[in-house]
Amino acid sequence: MRKARRHREELGEVIEVFADRPGPKTVTGIVLGWVLFTGLTFINPGETPLLAVAPGIIFAVMLGLILLYLSGERLIVCERGMLVGSIAPGIRPYAIPYQQITPGSIAGVAGANRYLKEVGLQGQLAQSTLRASWWTKNGVHFVACSAEDARRGRRRFTLALDPIPRSIDGRWIWFAGTGRQSARSAVEAIARAASAAGYPQLAQAALDRGAIELTGNPEDAHRQLPGHPPVGRVGTR
Repeated sequence: MRKARRHREELGEVIEVFADRPGPKTVTGIVLGWVLFTGLTFINPGETPLLAVAPGIIFAVMLGLILLYLSGERLIVCERGMLVGSIAPGIRPYAIPYQQITPGSIAGVAGANRYLKEVGLQGQLAQSTLRASWWTKNGVHFVACSAEDARRGRRRFTLALDPIPRSIDGRWIWFAGTGRQSARSAVEAIARAASAAGYPQLAQAALDRGAIELTGNPEDAHRQLPGHPPVGRVGTR
């Protein structure tokens, strides 16, 4: 994978890849949107066949690009760390070595479509460290370095989306979706790699915690998500 090769020297080889792609309902919605937009153009079609079909082609390209970028989210488990974020064209994922992850903070998450609701961020602007979408079913929660550090010095337009440190130890809370692949399998892959890289405490704590099913209740956030403070109490810069 080309984007992972950029970080090979620091994070090593790729061990396993978890993709958080849109589900069938989202894809169907996009296709139906294209059918609707294209159908509307035939109410008053162009004077030539080319003008008649051109809007449908343009809509197909636009919606195809939207689907491409929505499908780019990855959790890439490497030998010495993880890559989190989109691999869509022009976008690079965040690099997080195992040494920068707080031991005991890794938790597999099922019912991840309730994650933002549980942490009190539903309906708010997206955050660069929380990679949760409406179709996300499973994922991995953990505490680590800031998004700015994980960019490796690159200044990006997502800088405005970087959150404040919110964990109980004044660090940054991350979430990475694993799509339809189980959260437990992602945690196990991370634990194997971390153990082999010389971080047995991180690995064992992740295995011991395993995966949890979120309730979606903000009152449960500090109990279900290790390192998360009670909702309403956050750290400051």
